[in-house]
Amino acid sequence: MKLSRKNLFLILLTAGVTALILFAAHTAALRVFLDDTEREGRAALDRYVEDVRGWLGPYQTMPAIYARAPDIRDALRPDARPEDIRAVNLKLEVLNATTGAADTYLINSDGITIAASNWSDPNTFIGADYSYRPYFLEAMQGRLGRYFALGSVSGKRGYYFSHPVRLDHEVVGVVVVKVGVDEIEQQMRLSSYEVFVTNDDNMILLAGQPLWRLGAFGDLGSDVKARIRSSTQYRGVTLDRAEITLTSGESRAPGDGEIVTAVADRSDSPVREFIHLSTLMAVEGWTMHILIGTAHAHAQALTATLFTASVMAALGFAAAAIWQRRRRLVEGIKAHERAQIALERTVALRTADLRRLNKELQAEIVERRQAEKDLRQAQDELIQAGKLAALGQMSAALSHEFNQPLAAIRSYAENAIAFLNHEQVEPAEENLGRITRLTERMAELSKLMLNFSRRPRDAILPVDLNEVIDEAMNLLRGRFERSGVHPTVRRPDHPVMVLGGHVRLQHVVMNLLTNAIDALEGCGDPQVTIEVQEGDDVTVVVSDNGPGIAPEALGKIFDPFFSTKDVGKGLGLGLSISYNIVRDFKGALRAENPPEGGARFTLTLRRAEPMESAAE
Repeated sequence: MKLSRKNLFLILLTAGVTALILFAAHTAALRVFLDDTEREGRAALDRYVEDVRGWLGPYQTMPAIYARAPDIRDALRPDARPEDIRAVNLKLEVLNATTGAADTYLINSDGITIAASNWSDPNTFIGADYSYRPYFLEAMQGRLGRYFALGSVSGKRGYYFSHPVRLDHEVVGVVVVKVGVDEIEQQMRLSSYEVFVTNDDNMILLAGQPLWRLGAFGDLGSDVKARIRSSTQYRGVTLDRAEITLTSGESRAPGDGEIVTAVADRSDSPVREFIHLSTLMAVEGWTMHILIGTAHAHAQALTATLFTASVMAALGFAAAAIWQRRRRLVEGIKAHERAQIALERTVALRTADLRRLNKELQAEIVERRQAEKDLRQAQDELIQAGKLAALGQMSAALSHEFNQPLAAIRSYAENAIAFLNHEQVEPAEENLGRITRLTERMAELSKLMLNFSRRPRDAILPVDLNEVIDEAMNLLRGRFERSGVHPTVRRPDHPVMVLGGHVRLQHVVMNLLTNAIDALEGCGDPQVTIEVQEGDDVTVVVSDNGPGIAPEALGKIFDPFFSTKDVGKGLGLGLSISYNIVRDFKGALRAENPPEGGARFTLTLRRAEPMESAAE
């Protein structure tokens, strides 16, 4: 049967649309399965970071323990006897065998090894000069030394821990423990993934794949190669690039792992495709890498695509059957034309009825919308009444807000009397001026609590932000000292003029600082940072190194009466009031948890134009 041009066009169009749908389905399925593979890899990456740290952890404290032993110290004395050295050799040999370390040895202040666990081996370290090794130099400066390198005598890779030995508070030598890499690399090789570790120079220090060890991850610059060759860290290494190649030079999407190709750790395996993930090991100065094969994800995506094709084929057959049935129905309709006319008349009558019912329904919808509007208004009034009732219960909490200004007024008054007794008028006037500002602040504190019930009408004028921060820091100085918090202020040296109200803006800054102090309760080294940044607007960033804000609380932290503090330590109104004050200034206040930890509040204020500041 010859196809018409129209039918041929429909067939080609259907085939093209089907191909596009299958391509889109395969792409979406592949992305989903690659994302699942990446999540699996990230969990494995975290486990291997813990494995490496667990491998190094037991050896880190050994040099410090050995350095305190009396016989180790005696061996470094100028009058040490040969039998003292022999005793230390035997002790280091026993300790090295017991702990599983690769080598343990003692170096004097000149960098010469005087005792070692391998004292009886032909290639013993005794007499070797390690004064050039970074771990020796760091220990001689009184610090714990860390270093990864090839052994200058053994030629084997290892991680070195060193610790100073002191006599009469003076560093007289260094104890070194070398950790072998065979155990951890065996674990990496037994993994179903390809795992390796690089340093800052992109040299592969540890790897399950033997061919990658001490290879370069990527192209090393000529200056890096020259520096590595000039050092003794990897003596004799050719600095060849490992067979790991980026497929496209870009990640799959922003934040995703890179697609790479590499030869797996199997002699008969061809080049395969992997997802490359990495994470920084800051303490060791390393980066942990993991390659997760994508073959399974591709197979799953192909299966999903075939399933989609099967479903589309079934739908196509169903559509064809429906179309054939429709043709038969049309032919039947033509054969019963008079019945169709009668049916159309009936439909016309029913349509008129439906239109009438539709008008009635629309009228009912209007009534229900009005009722819903009235209900919402009533709910808003109930919420407002509830807020005002709660505000009436806050009178007891105001005493805490007045305690700090009253204490400051008393201190400034006493200082003013002392200055007047010594006929120092200018400092006394300055203290009296501060008392005046504090009394104004106390008068404004009661007004601030009305921010929930009505919009403030106070004027918005140019204010020196540096002056506001200084006064807030002065009022909270005692609180900082009692809490052991160390505040850091970074801001321009010149006045920073913003639009706002002096007292209300000071209240906002004090509230943010007080919350930061409360959040740091129980922290080992509490830090609070206030940073002023100038741009189109002026930004004040208040951050701390506390536990941060719970994710479920971030969306509600500016709500009235919401508090993350213990019962009795807050009413949950401070941040809500501050939020409304900043909004009155046409500014913004937001909270977040920065990646480095802690909590960060960002206050954005409008900059006062030079003409406004001059007019003020």
